Amino acid sequence: MKLRIEPDKISYRLDLFELDSLLEDGEISTATALPQGEISYRILCLETGKAPAFTVVDQTFTLCLARDVLLAHKADLPSLNGVITTFPTQTGHRLDVALEINLKKRRKHQLERAGETGS
Repeated sequence: MKLRIEPDKISYRLDLFELDSLLEDGEISTATALPQGEISYRILCLETGKAPAFTVVDQTFTLCLARDVLLAHKADLPSLNGVITTFPTQTGHRLDVALEINLKKRRKHQLERAGETGS
């Protein structure tokens, strides 16, 4: 999982295997070491119908999305749109938080397997 931070948008980027793990385990997380401490980012799979949430506490960025939203997005793949949720900020602005699925690894594995069977 990768985290991309822009001025008005934060994007969580997962591969398909990580999406499956999120749906199976209910959570996926990663940490990046910094010169002083670390930053953590995670996604929680909520019960169907629950409202999305985004929090930052103790250098941990947490995105919460309902299972039905995640499953609907998976069913729409391949899609470049992702799941984008907009949250108000403390300063009165808006922040888009996106969940995007990187299908390049999946395609690479498919091509590798096809090459193995074609040899």
